Amino acid sequence: MRSNCIYTQVMVQMYMKGWNMRDLADGAGMSYVSLRRKLRGESPVLLDEAFSIRKALQVQMPLDALFEKRVAS
Repeated sequence: MRSNCIYTQVMVQMYMKGWNMRDLADGAGMSYVSLRRKLRGESPVLLDEAFSIRKALQVQMPLDALFEKRVAS
């Protein structure tokens, strides 16, 4: 699973559903380009967007866990 996504749990949940970023963007009601920028850390994820992403992924984990940034290696 290769990606520039800084939110590991978002990527894990997408992988478990068999989704890519386009699928998640559609499910969250966001544009693909906007979602990609946000998941790469190029622009901030707004609170309402975070809720939309979590709802699309159908997970109940807290937002801070879902959007925990991965540690740079």
